[in-house]
Amino acid sequence: MLESLRERIRRFLLKTLRLEILFKWGIRWSLWPVHLVTSCCGVEVAHTAGPGFDAERWGVLPFHTMRQCNVILVEGTITRKMARALRQVYEQMPEPKYVIAMGACAARGGLFWNSYHVVQVDTVVPVEVYIAGCPPTPEAVIRAFIMLHNKIKGRPGPYVEPVRVDIAPPKPPARPAPQQTQQAPAA
Repeated sequence: MLESLRERIRRFLLKTLRLEILFKWGIRWSLWPVHLVTSCCGVEVAHTAGPGFDAERWGVLPFHTMRQCNVILVEGTITRKMARALRQVYEQMPEPKYVIAMGACAARGGLFWNSYHVVQVDTVVPVEVYIAGCPPTPEAVIRAFIMLHNKIKGRPGPYVEPVRVDIAPPKPPARPAPQQTQQAPAA
């Protein structure tokens, strides 16, 4: 009896259901973010995982080893020195892998946008979702994971691309050519 039930379930899964839907469902409800805390946004992620917001009900389980995680939650400023570590963590993660850039610093450089050492996250790794704010609220973090759920399902929601910022030093303004004054003719 038990064997026939197993066989019927197996046939149902293989023939009637598309397994891709089942795989996507499993990925959606097991998003394990590794935290790359480089600024103050890390406090908001701790708040998100706390009992007040309980991100686990959305399938988000904070994890601390990158080899078992499938989401990088970049929380704050990425410097040129830290970009190497971000890339290394991204390459060690298993497929499918996703990146969420959190806060103004991760999206555009934040307070340090015109600094020589700050890089935007999307120049180092591909970013799926951006979270706006400085710091973003826990609700915004949960909304980003819901957006990632929709993207995995194949129904991406609203997507906002951050404005690209030129961090080259400003050029001095061009000086206007001296104007010659005309004198009125003598009468």
